[in-house]
Amino acid sequence: MALLAEGADALDVQGCEIFEVVKICGDDGLLEAVQLVFLDDRSLTLTVWTDWSLAVELRSDVVVPQYLWPPEEGVRVVIPGLSDLSFEVGEVVPRFNDAAELFEVQFVLGGRQLLVGSTGGNLIIEIE
Repeated sequence: MALLAEGADALDVQGCEIFEVVKICGDDGLLEAVQLVFLDDRSLTLTVWTDWSLAVELRSDVVVPQYLWPPEEGVRVVIPGLSDLSFEVGEVVPRFNDAAELFEVQFVLGGRQLLVGSTGGNLIIEIE
């Protein structure tokens, strides 16, 4: 399967239907990425990159990305309340720092808000 888009271009998902939202954790239980899975089997993965910016990748498949090393040890954990239902992505709001690097994205999913961001090199998520 293929990489479709990276960075801010990958965030063009407004109107798409979400099947589930998962946390990808390492074998140590630490949060490494958040992945939105669409009904058409595409996935959008967000993680902190080496420069502490937020890396975003839209793929035509649902996999633990190779850069989350080792990928076979990545554990996908479904986020309750944002899965097993069909949510439409209502809005996607990226936020950039002074160096024009993406550091935070707010999604509106079926009336709920999901915030994914990079703070001090750590991935954070907030659900309202």
